[in-house]
Amino acid sequence: MSGRPVQTQDPGEGDDDSLRLLAALVCSALEPSLTGVLLFDCPPQHLASVREAFAQVLGRAAGHPSGLTVPQTVLDAATVDEDLWVRPRAHRGPGGIEFTFGPGPLAGTGKGPQVVVVPDLARLSVPGMRAAVQLLGADTATLEHSGIRNRWRPHARWLACCRSEDAELIPPHLLDRFPVRLAVPGLQPRPGPDPLGSLPPEWSAALDPATPRTRVTLTDSFAPAVLQHLEDHESDGHRRALALARIARALARLDGGAPLGGPLRGTAAHVGRAARLIRLRTVDRSEPPPEGSPEPQVGARPDTAPDPLRPGSVRPSGGGTEPGIPVHDPQSEVPLGLGPVTEGRPATGNPYPEDNAGPGPDRAALRAPARRTAGARAARGPVVGVRRARDLWDLAPSRTAMEAAKYRAHRGGSGPLQIYPQDLRGYVRAPEPVRVLTLLLDHTCRGDWDWSATLEPFLHWAYVTRASVQVVEVGGEGEANELRAGAFTARSTRDPRIAAALARGPGRATPLADGLDRAGHALRRAFRHHRAGPVEALLVVVTDGRGNVPLAVSRSGVPSRGPVQRAGVDDALAVAGRIRALGRSRLHSVVVDPGRHPYTRLPAMLAEALGCGVVAGRTAPAGRNPWTASQGAKRG
Repeated sequence: MSGRPVQTQDPGEGDDDSLRLLAALVCSALEPSLTGVLLFDCPPQHLASVREAFAQVLGRAAGHPSGLTVPQTVLDAATVDEDLWVRPRAHRGPGGIEFTFGPGPLAGTGKGPQVVVVPDLARLSVPGMRAAVQLLGADTATLEHSGIRNRWRPHARWLACCRSEDAELIPPHLLDRFPVRLAVPGLQPRPGPDPLGSLPPEWSAALDPATPRTRVTLTDSFAPAVLQHLEDHESDGHRRALALARIARALARLDGGAPLGGPLRGTAAHVGRAARLIRLRTVDRSEPPPEGSPEPQVGARPDTAPDPLRPGSVRPSGGGTEPGIPVHDPQSEVPLGLGPVTEGRPATGNPYPEDNAGPGPDRAALRAPARRTAGARAARGPVVGVRRARDLWDLAPSRTAMEAAKYRAHRGGSGPLQIYPQDLRGYVRAPEPVRVLTLLLDHTCRGDWDWSATLEPFLHWAYVTRASVQVVEVGGEGEANELRAGAFTARSTRDPRIAAALARGPGRATPLADGLDRAGHALRRAFRHHRAGPVEALLVVVTDGRGNVPLAVSRSGVPSRGPVQRAGVDDALAVAGRIRALGRSRLHSVVVDPGRHPYTRLPAMLAEALGCGVVAGRTAPAGRNPWTASQGAKRG
């Protein structure tokens, strides 16, 4: 990584993910306590460039030549303890080739820098998670394994990646071990030796071990600024506050400019820069930039920009509509047209996405999903580990050979490798969900109605049974094309996207037929192509039945020139009839009626086409499961 002069700027300003990521990696190399870097929504194809850039930064901080290769260790779902702490070594002995044990890659025997890479933290094996909890942020570590004893101070840097919607699947104590968190969904590395850009001269001087390490003195306003920025991100413990303070202290080192022999000063301005670096600052508590700070770049998104998901914020309108005038009025007729495409920062900018997760385990315990096999036995589910084989199905050949090689010297030491039954190892696979919850949310039917209480029993059922969740949104605000429905699939109800979908505002059009068609295709795909075969699916449709976009218009994306009349409603009923044909043995449906006048008959007609019952959304009794009530009404 070269040190060509570049224009120094605040890495927290603007939308340059490469500059922000480079600043975070430099801070991790400078600050001994910032040993873990967690990247949300990092494109997988760019992980190799990021890890090489991190290795170059660590090599420069250690005083090694730029061409030195820093050792890198990759941990994944199949990592076991033997991959981390011990390593088989082959040598020639009196009886031939013999195997002994030596320290593994995480045993602390290396003297130089080291990078531990986790491509997907949500799928990391239990031994890998245990190693991360033990080593990240620890002062000392002790190893006693297979006759090896070692005591060392962990100095390896961890680089992990994770999707923001998978944050709720990771234990909170593991997430807290990563003090540096960044969301980089738009990362675009540059070609060449410097994929994240060249280092500014001040940063190169701070990383140079020949430069005297100047002590950083914290001002009186430093600690209150840290606590102020974390008011909206409360958590158990003080790890977040310490992480923000350490990032701010590293940024103070990058500034330089201290008098000869004098200390550097860490101020509240450095805390603000650290908060902007990890996108921690909220729009409700924006502060003017300190005096002397660089101006934001042209095109950068300011912190005070209106949030499109906040109530009361004005959404830019198209078609010549004046700013500030609502584009949708329930009592007025508005010509249907293509809505504007809103461009903005994705909702993954929060460094703590687990705070916005859905229902948690506060009301009932999780139940392990039941396995279901069809035909001959086969391996299903992602690999999460290796264990001693119980039968001859789904064997792990590499692990079996390594286990047999351990005892080769005791079994003759010559000839072909002998594999005994106790050497056999098999894969451990996570069970795939066999229950599916499909939610169809019609945002135009909400009004002043809070549907969270009505939908809570369905989400609670999905959480307890570990069901996957498919969400189809109709008529939501900010859709790229309001004539079509949007959809996404979540692994569990704690996905932050579900909470964002429940809080989304209404739009102008209601492509109900397209939403039902998407839900039907998702259910057919789950029933036909799921390897384990789902045993139960629940379809919940929340709508008033007023579909004003025909299915042909949704598929073409071109608005109709004339009045649509009942075409959208008739198409929705026809699609509902095709969903009913999937069979009622494995599919249960329910329609939630918001009770909007004057067309109160439309939800009942849709429920009749689906062959299910109707739940009164606004009058659902507290503590009563509306799904149970609808099943009773349908049987009656």
